Amino acid sequence: MCVGFWTLEHPEYALILCSNRDEYLDRPTTHAHWHSFGPISGHDDPRGSVLSGRDLLAGGTWAGVSRTGRVALLTNITEPLRKYDSSRGDLTRSFLLPKAPERTLQAEIDEFQEENRDRAYAGFNLLVLSPSVSTGDLGPRPLSLDGAFLTNSGGGGTIIARMLSDEERRCGGMSNGVDHHGANEWPKVQHGMQALRSLLDTLPQHTAEAEIVERLFELLTWKNEHAPVDRSELRNTIQVEPIPLPPASFPPVTEQATPSSKSYYGTRLSTVLLIRRDGSVTFIERDIWTLDESGAVVKRDLGHDRVFRFQIEPEGPESI
Repeated sequence: MCVGFWTLEHPEYALILCSNRDEYLDRPTTHAHWHSFGPISGHDDPRGSVLSGRDLLAGGTWAGVSRTGRVALLTNITEPLRKYDSSRGDLTRSFLLPKAPERTLQAEIDEFQEENRDRAYAGFNLLVLSPSVSTGDLGPRPLSLDGAFLTNSGGGGTIIARMLSDEERRCGGMSNGVDHHGANEWPKVQHGMQALRSLLDTLPQHTAEAEIVERLFELLTWKNEHAPVDRSELRNTIQVEPIPLPPASFPPVTEQATPSSKSYYGTRLSTVLLIRRDGSVTFIERDIWTLDESGAVVKRDLGHDRVFRFQIEPEGPESI
């Protein structure tokens, strides 16, 4: 039950994005770090091309950004659990790894659909963003991102894709509903998009980045006055306080990751991603709910954010 909100049309930022990752608290995961989707170590690889956390079970990621400014955000679609041969994390992996610089995003998603025509995935929604391809030699231009939305509309469905609309570029939101079937009517999506619009409308020009970051994190804390008691009610709240649910249907991969008779599901972390028009990037990951060494649910104290800053590099043969 993840959620994300963004704008691609701010005068100073090519991208302002904030998101929550909701998941079983005992599902083994690494913190955000630099890597290239090789063997999982959890430690920064100075040569890594992708910044993201990683799922220790399937090896993919739910959200990330590349050194060349490619961004992917994945959410599941709410549906009964079933097993599929293909992992949704492969979708983000495929997009985030370096590509030929001259290809447009439209060409990429056309090829993506063709390559995955015969592969079945659990239900997903996927936002992908990529620096615009320059068609002229007019000197440096302010960075702009192209955006597209991909979905299979439910487990095993055919993948469809479309470029973001002008409205979605100005202020977009996504969670776990089905596109064009009430997804944007979910209370959490409606509230988050309205909150982001209000934030953008009231930001003075040249607002300090730290203030923008904290207001985005605050947006992600909204909770419905009636706390959800099962997954069917998670559409009503942006930040999910842990609720006990049946154990996740996955095998333990480490001695520390053995599922218990009671598993908790909630907002594990929040992320803010800012990309300025000059290509400078700020990525901040903040833990929300976690399990302590005894397996008890605890809320993380502030002041332990994982902060990454870097400059977007051009895509080219040397980066592939």
